[in-house]
Amino acid sequence: MSTAGETTIRRLGPGDEEVVHRLAEGDPQTALLADANTIFVAAFDGDTPVGFAFGYDLPRRHGAPSILFVYELDVDETYRRRGIATALLNALRSESRSHEAFVLAEPDNDAANALYASLGGTRVETVMWDY
Repeated sequence: MSTAGETTIRRLGPGDEEVVHRLAEGDPQTALLADANTIFVAAFDGDTPVGFAFGYDLPRRHGAPSILFVYELDVDETYRRRGIATALLNALRSESRSHEAFVLAEPDNDAANALYASLGGTRVETVMWDY
């Protein structure tokens, strides 16, 4: 468990289904809390969840055994600019089995791109295809 100012950050797991419901914008998939390759960390102000980071330890066929895919990150608007997103990403990475990570971001999402750069990320030119 870590803190960002007065905010507490911890990994979610089985038994935290209500927290996932409170963070969700749609119908959440709470079964992921029991998946060993899924990492879900949340930031709390007291008992109130105010942000989260969600990712997957993806197995690899060569090189390092896995790589962390940061799938989603969000902090409640009233809690932004307090270091919570940085703390969430650091917690996500510390919970991962991997020392490597990647995240996808829209080119015009200046806030996200600045955050990832501030954490030592390197922007690469890759084309993503949706099917």
